[in-house]
Amino acid sequence: MADFIRTEAERCKMSNAVADKLKQLPGILKDFFRRVPKAAWIGAGAAVAAVLIGVGAWQISLQFRQTTLEGIDVSHYQGDISWRAVSESQKVKFVYLKASEGSSYQDPTFAHNREMAEKYHIPVGAYHYYSISKTGADQAANFISAVPKKKGALPPAIDIEANVASQSDFKTQLADFVSAVTKQYGQKPVFYVPPKVYNLLYDDYSGYHFWIIDVSGGKPTVKGWTFWQYSNKGKVSGISGGVDCDRYRGSLRDFRKMLSK
Repeated sequence: MADFIRTEAERCKMSNAVADKLKQLPGILKDFFRRVPKAAWIGAGAAVAAVLIGVGAWQISLQFRQTTLEGIDVSHYQGDISWRAVSESQKVKFVYLKASEGSSYQDPTFAHNREMAEKYHIPVGAYHYYSISKTGADQAANFISAVPKKKGALPPAIDIEANVASQSDFKTQLADFVSAVTKQYGQKPVFYVPPKVYNLLYDDYSGYHFWIIDVSGGKPTVKGWTFWQYSNKGKVSGISGGVDCDRYRGSLRDFRKMLSK
């Protein structure tokens, strides 16, 4: 007990000493500032300001500099996905999820995958697999019923892989789809297409983003692409089997501008 009392007394003595020093701190600092030449403080302040300005300019330049971001697109074919593992891999910076197909099919995994990807702060977009045997208006209605409008979403994408050149009213039907989807989400859709369809559509939709499907190796040869699917057999943590791997090309600023408001 005597040792305990002595220890407590020593602790109190130390606490009081610390408190006394803290009370003296303002005076110590005031004396320090008084002794240091004013010119030295001005010079130090200028140096700090220069560093801060340099860091700020560098950060701003990064927003405008062209870069690439890795992403994936998935559907029910990928089965159960561990979005936590996808996020922790640090490889996936965005994801597109299949939402619908034709005039009636809706992907059963879309809502869950969207919720989980958002939970782990991965930018999400939805895509529609376009059918040339259904009207554009009916397909747009199906997509809209499957995809609630949300802030921070990537623009809707239209996956067109069928042989559309032989369809006399293809462009008319597609225009109906584009018009309805743009009105609903306030975003121009992205055309997710192989080079042949790109060549058919680019003149009519040159102000839109194109997502080129080309898994043959090497970058796409078409001029106006924003996204590129470069593999359909990629490997990503949290996903069993192969997955479509994609790449965004552009600045971080332009990427963020695509997100819904």
